[in-house]
Amino acid sequence: MPPLDQAALADAQAATAVLVRQGKVAEPVGAMVIPAQRGGVLFAVGGRDGELYVNGRALTQGWADHLRTMVPELASDIIRLQAMRAEWLDAPPEDRTLALAGGCTDSNCLTPH
Repeated sequence: MPPLDQAALADAQAATAVLVRQGKVAEPVGAMVIPAQRGGVLFAVGGRDGELYVNGRALTQGWADHLRTMVPELASDIIRLQAMRAEWLDAPPEDRTLALAGGCTDSNCLTPH
C-alpha cells in the first residue's frame, strides 16, 4: 500500500468539512480514502442528498476529469467511483453518508470509521 499523502488527505478532509457545515454530508464517517503512489489522495463520502462527493465536490464528469489530471494513477478508482455515483443517482435520493463504510474490498482503500 502506498504511503498516505498527509497534506493531500488534510486538504480533502477540509473540503469535506465544508460539506458537513453546508449540511450536504452528515459527517465524514464511512469515508473511502484511496492513496496514490506518487502523492495525492481521493477522499470519497456519500451525502445526505444521495450524491457522491470526492475531495469536497460532487463527482461530476468535469470534476472526475480534473481529478484524473491530479492523480492519474487513480484513474481506474475514479471510474469505479463514477459508476457508483451513477448507480446512486438511478435510485431515489437517500442519505448515503454511511454507504461507503465497509463497502470497499480494494486493498488500496482505507475505510476509517
